[in-house]
Amino acid sequence: MGNACSSCKESGCFAWLIPKKPNNLPSKSEPVDRPKPVTPVYGESVDPTLTDFLIVKKFDWKTCDNGPLHHTAQYELMEREKPRLVLRRGQEFTIVLETNQKMDEDKDKISLVFSVVDAKNPNFGNQTLVGIGIGVEPCNGWSASVEDITDCSITLKVNTSSKAIVGEWKLEVDVKSGDKVHSFPCSDTFFVLFNPWCEDDAVYLEGDAEKKEYVLNDSGLIWRGTTKCHRPCPWNFAQFEEHVMECVLYVLTSVCKMSPSNRSDPVKVTRAISAGVNSPDDAGVLVGNWSTDYSGGCPPTKWRGSQLILQEYYKTKKPVKYGQCWVFSGVVTTACRALGIPSRSITNFSSAHDTHNSLTIDYFFDDEGEVIERLNSDSVWNFHVWNEVWMTREDLAPDYNGWQAIDATPQEESDGQYRCGPASLVAIKKGEIHRSYDVPFVFAEVNADKLFWKYRGSCQPMKLLGKKTDGIGQFLSTKAVGRYIRDDVTHLYKYAEESEEERNVMRDALRRCENVFARYYLNEEIEDVEFDFQMNDDIVIGQPFTSSVVVHNKSGKDFDVEILLRADTVMYTGAVKEMVKKHKQYITVKPYTKETVTMEVSFTEYYCKLADQCAFNLSCLAKVKQTDFEYFAQDDFRCRKPDIKIEHEGEMMVRKETKCTASFTNPLPMALTQGRFIIQGAGLTRVQFIKLKESIPVGGEAKCEFMVKPIIGGERTLTVMFDSRQLEDVDGLLTLEVAEVPVPALDSNGSDQPAASDAVPNTTTEEILEETLSEEA
Repeated sequence: MGNACSSCKESGCFAWLIPKKPNNLPSKSEPVDRPKPVTPVYGESVDPTLTDFLIVKKFDWKTCDNGPLHHTAQYELMEREKPRLVLRRGQEFTIVLETNQKMDEDKDKISLVFSVVDAKNPNFGNQTLVGIGIGVEPCNGWSASVEDITDCSITLKVNTSSKAIVGEWKLEVDVKSGDKVHSFPCSDTFFVLFNPWCEDDAVYLEGDAEKKEYVLNDSGLIWRGTTKCHRPCPWNFAQFEEHVMECVLYVLTSVCKMSPSNRSDPVKVTRAISAGVNSPDDAGVLVGNWSTDYSGGCPPTKWRGSQLILQEYYKTKKPVKYGQCWVFSGVVTTACRALGIPSRSITNFSSAHDTHNSLTIDYFFDDEGEVIERLNSDSVWNFHVWNEVWMTREDLAPDYNGWQAIDATPQEESDGQYRCGPASLVAIKKGEIHRSYDVPFVFAEVNADKLFWKYRGSCQPMKLLGKKTDGIGQFLSTKAVGRYIRDDVTHLYKYAEESEEERNVMRDALRRCENVFARYYLNEEIEDVEFDFQMNDDIVIGQPFTSSVVVHNKSGKDFDVEILLRADTVMYTGAVKEMVKKHKQYITVKPYTKETVTMEVSFTEYYCKLADQCAFNLSCLAKVKQTDFEYFAQDDFRCRKPDIKIEHEGEMMVRKETKCTASFTNPLPMALTQGRFIIQGAGLTRVQFIKLKESIPVGGEAKCEFMVKPIIGGERTLTVMFDSRQLEDVDGLLTLEVAEVPVPALDSNGSDQPAASDAVPNTTTEEILEETLSEEA
């Protein structure tokens, strides 16, 4: 006897015919002991010996009915001429079996046998093979019942388990009549996804607005910049587009080598995604590049969505060049939403990269304020973007359910691979660095103490110049639910800076940390001379900026002070690119007075030394001669890019061409040459490249006109990007409402679907690269 339930045997389910091994585990090698399947093909005659037998001639997956109920109608797979069914697990769906004759419920016994397509040896033990009888008690969460019987069809209601394996499945119908058994396999496979609408699913999420935002929304915002100048960048997640979901499943099965049984667990799936989206270990989706040389690929700042990246990877099976943290995060959001896992991109400003697991970020300087690179392995990124995914943590206590942090940017290895998470936000906030997975690393990203040391040589003790306990983990940002504005989620990761709770959590975490670097050497807190390091507010690129330090003598005697101000351009990872300017000055501060030392940096001085994100590191090193007191302060600064203004004429309507304009004012004290606009919008237009024929003079307006023809109604996002020889990474977005056509125009077949000419064609990565490389030539 086999290992199926008794109800399966009674119903005529032939799964129980698989023989057992002595240890009661299902066989992995012996085939199902069933008669040779009969496989009717459309248009072909059926074996005449079966004329009195109930034959399944055709399968109707009822995609038009199942799609809206399962919130999967938007998948391109469901919209093809020959649709492929996409379902969410733990939820009922309808299937119609077209038959040669009417089913006799007393004589004909029908069973459904489901199996995972990529399972090498499907078996019941690991749920890669599922057999269910019609109209009997559920078996392992699966069930099926007859809804309707006609002379030539059987309508079934089928429910999958809320713990079903996510991926591609196939179906075979077993019919038993008397002592005869025949199998009818369906030639079409279908897909099963996680289900945030099912209360029994580990990714269940309350709130319709939240599910719409974190599962169904195919566009959004990702923040970049610095703590003092952060801005949103539009991102097209495109999780429903052609080959996107198939690509994600390919990454799990072929790149991450996940066994099918592990794909039922969102904890394991998201951990695998965080590894498979980067390329160092396993030739995953994206190649990271933090240099300034992007030859042979697309610069990270030119990507505005995940679609082209995933489609190119699926086509070539080779890593796509190039990505940085926000690109990795955008692709991860797409991958998770494509599988039905609620996900969002999170930006952390002043994000620590703790390489030695000490929960501190240590900087070493010499007497000139120069960074001693060979001693500095830690860094602070101006910003870093990772992801959160929503799920229960059955591997932890219920208190740790909810949002979990994962990160695909290849920073540090976790269990031998470049991956990170899922780390419970509850554990991070509590400082419980012993919880899995990678909680210490994420905790340090948002909580590490920042220490500044003066290095005096290998035989001399280091001097702690100061510490900053409130500089790491600022303005953690994501797109708000249902609105294109910033939602600050810092409170989910940490208590208020310098609060008693925050300091207690830090101390508790340090006690658990095995590698505790000296962090309590402090300068005297009471000094006669007080320093206040200042910088002007953020500026638009093209303008000069200043930094200054105010020196306050609170005593009744003179003090001689040496001051060094520096400005360096930095990569967004915090790595110094090039020194822009430094200014050293000696002053004598009279009793009870204040003196200000200022350094101005002109556009000419900084322009040629800028990195991609226009970020600077401004610092001040000061020393009081009479007391030997030393002061150090450091902060980041960013030049803002102008925002592109987008306008359209009249009402935006499905299948109606609408004229749009995009414009901004040239902020640089030089003309912009070889300018071009790049227009994108899911459901609005294919990617458009518009090259400007004329240069844009100083203070002149860069402007273009273009047409869009929406094919999808509702809220859509139109994004425009501009680059030129002198200025790039300028963008803007417009959220608009597309009205449905009041009376749909029928095509020649009586369908109200868009005509072929209305469809928005895909833009290939080759087109993007061709445009990019032609500009760089």
